[in-house]
Amino acid sequence: MSSVQGSNIRLARLFHGLSLSELGERLGRSKQFLSRVETGAEPVSDVLETALLDELGVLPEFLRDVEATPLSEEQCHFRKQLTTKVALRQYARARGEMLKRLVDVLDAHLELPAYKVAEADPTSDEAIERGAERCRLDWGLGWGPISNATRVAENAGAIVMRVAGMAGEIDAVSFATTRPVIALNAVGRSACRARFGVAHELGHFALHTGVLTGDRLTETQANRFASALLLPRSSFMAECHVALRRSRLSWEGMSELKRRWGVSKAAILYRGGQLGMFTADQLRAGYVHLKRRGEALEEHEDRDMPMEVPEVVSEGLTVLSRDLGIPVAAVARQMHVKPQLLEDLLGVTASGSIANVVPLLRTGQAISAPVH
Repeated sequence: MSSVQGSNIRLARLFHGLSLSELGERLGRSKQFLSRVETGAEPVSDVLETALLDELGVLPEFLRDVEATPLSEEQCHFRKQLTTKVALRQYARARGEMLKRLVDVLDAHLELPAYKVAEADPTSDEAIERGAERCRLDWGLGWGPISNATRVAENAGAIVMRVAGMAGEIDAVSFATTRPVIALNAVGRSACRARFGVAHELGHFALHTGVLTGDRLTETQANRFASALLLPRSSFMAECHVALRRSRLSWEGMSELKRRWGVSKAAILYRGGQLGMFTADQLRAGYVHLKRRGEALEEHEDRDMPMEVPEVVSEGLTVLSRDLGIPVAAVARQMHVKPQLLEDLLGVTASGSIANVVPLLRTGQAISAPVH
């Protein structure tokens, strides 16, 4: 049997959000000793291995197997990545790695939708618009409103999951693996913002393969793609007049457009500005109006717009258990982790049902992000 891989200890430690010092305190070992273990400079005794398995919630195979395709920085798309604390990036990537392993098990037993997000050119606004329009054509969406953006993403081969514990500024995080994963913030997200978050991450998949994202340029490009996907220019420009009353914005019309297209009024302003439908003065007045009315983060219509519910993981696990006799505990074994770790990943409720909420970042931790 192969020896324990220090990188796997580190992955499991980061999954639980533990520093070397914190893990050392639990194991009665020094931070320096564990650092040498993780770098391979110190061998792992049988006693230490048993303690690690108990503390980290993994099986022996997890510590010993060599992961062929670990996640890289370029595969993790989350806001302001370049200025985010290293520890938080590492923590998010460890959670993403576990998600990837769960999805690998689902892929091994189920025929999930084929991945079909065509690569697009990010070098100009026109190229991004055409990339979003190509996706609409490839996915058979036509040019009207998208009724369920989450289902569109899942039908295009991505895995969408709701995520607990993310900082309030974050709408979504994604991992560009073979089967890409989009993790949505489970708390404080309106249906419209969640939809925009899904479209934004699809933009990263289309535009930024192998590119380190998180800077202003790549975020602006993904926002442009999301706007073009949710509000295609030909249709939106034909209807945008509803949001105007002579030279002033019509908030009744803005609300009508919001409910029809499933995007926020802020996103309508943003898109109208992109396409030259609103003047600079109208945009400025619009954003001031939303802020003064307390709608900068949550708009009045949001309470009446239901959240979209991701389906692939929860339904996939149900099919594995019901039709193939593979319960969640067996899925955990195939991931080489203990059931408690998978329950943590899935957000299993006290009753044992899957809440479809994945804790990606611990409460109190934050990744800064612009608000859409």
